[in-house]
Amino acid sequence: MEPWKHERKVKLLLIGPYDPLCGEYTFLAPPLGVWRIAGSLRAHGIDAHVFDPNCCDFGVAATLEATLRSERWDLIGFSTTGMTLRYDLSLAHLARRVAPDACLVAGGMEATFKPERLFELGPPFDLIVLGEGEKPLLEIAARLKAGSRLDGIPGTAVRANDGTVVRFRQSAMTITELSEAIHSTPYDRMPYRKYWERLENAYAIGRLPYKADREARLAEIRAVRMMTLNYCPMACSFCSSTNFLREAQGSVPRVARLDAAECLTMLQRIVSTHPEVRTVIFQDDIFVLTRDERVLPLCDAIVAAKESGQLPRELQFISTNRIDAMSAERLGAMRRAGFRVLGFGVENFSRSVLTEFNKSQIHRHIAPALRTALQLGITPFLDLILTSPRSTLADLMQNVRSSLRWLAAGCEVGIYPYVIPFSGAAIARDASLEPHTVYETFSIPDTNLVWRQATKILPADPQTRDVILEIEEQFNVASRSHASRVAHLPSRVRSVLWLNAARRVLSDVGQEVDFDPKELAASA
Repeated sequence: MEPWKHERKVKLLLIGPYDPLCGEYTFLAPPLGVWRIAGSLRAHGIDAHVFDPNCCDFGVAATLEATLRSERWDLIGFSTTGMTLRYDLSLAHLARRVAPDACLVAGGMEATFKPERLFELGPPFDLIVLGEGEKPLLEIAARLKAGSRLDGIPGTAVRANDGTVVRFRQSAMTITELSEAIHSTPYDRMPYRKYWERLENAYAIGRLPYKADREARLAEIRAVRMMTLNYCPMACSFCSSTNFLREAQGSVPRVARLDAAECLTMLQRIVSTHPEVRTVIFQDDIFVLTRDERVLPLCDAIVAAKESGQLPRELQFISTNRIDAMSAERLGAMRRAGFRVLGFGVENFSRSVLTEFNKSQIHRHIAPALRTALQLGITPFLDLILTSPRSTLADLMQNVRSSLRWLAAGCEVGIYPYVIPFSGAAIARDASLEPHTVYETFSIPDTNLVWRQATKILPADPQTRDVILEIEEQFNVASRSHASRVAHLPSRVRSVLWLNAARRVLSDVGQEVDFDPKELAASA
């Protein structure tokens, strides 16, 4: 017999980030990155499976334990984020107890930026994966299959005998490698139907009295996510994803993304696999770049595909884009193609705060782009941070006033009260902001392990700090009151609650916001 017939097959289980508290609103779809890795591994002949803790019919721990005992898993991998770390590590400890002989690996954002923390708090991990997981996991699987040592694999970190962490850098995927990985995403195996059913129940779709309302909700719920880009090169100071591949590579990576023809092929595949899909969400941090040669040909291709029946005419799209990349020509083309919501990381309407965020160049583009989008029938979704570490009360007033007016004009707004110091973000590494950084103590369920983690960076100005904390408190009270009466609190209502709280608190300190509260209530 040929030698290869004697080779042992390896079986991998990849586990997505776990959020038991906010899963309904935070994790609205299968973990796309984890599924992409699994698909890429399967395309290379590796038996890789995904366990999604946010989509379990019964208890997560019991379901995972049953899954772990059902097979002999050679490798169990965990995707981690800063927000979900305590729950991710709790599942990792469970895996080590149930499958003590398996190779245990952690990856994702928090693992890439803080491998020391994971080695300290987790079970004995064999390896930490840095950056993109496709190439390291393929090499790990090959070595497990051959019975070889796991040291020195590019894109991994190990703990040395003296306790230090040794990193082995890896290059980011090339355009060809990224394209192959994206095209390997196993949409046919991803449980979108289960997510849609859960959200339809949470939104009480069946009880909406008007068909138009039901159709609008279904367009929001029945969405499939798709990646076309490897990373965002904007280098915003508060963002960690812009540094994810740089941390793994040790240098600035090249931007790689699908071209228009590849995007269209993926859209046709998604529609074929999930014919009930109403909206495709482009999951890229930035879908349209300033120097963008793809968006117009792609929009033309989508229009042609709809006319020829290759795509449903009613298929809609959502993407996040650079607002300084939006011209009237591009916005018009996107509207004709079916883009109904365009996300913009505006972050703040104060020029000085945008400078602090390393985004001052977008300031003059905000109003013209939003006006044009609204005139075309596109809904802009604005991500906003009400305060920054060096913002003043005047900055906050300007931000709230502008947010109220754009919300009333028809924009959607997602609001954060202050900067969250995500691991890997430039602002989180600024030592001068340490006096204004708030830490919380977290514990890992079912263990005695605890650690302190930075959770917010408040304004240095005392009055602005006190005001934003009072706004947050009033929002929390109002949010809890509404949540006790309705099954789902739409993002627009949450935004109104934030801005109404801001208007009241600012008024209490003598800063009247020139806006009619009746107009604010009507906008909800």
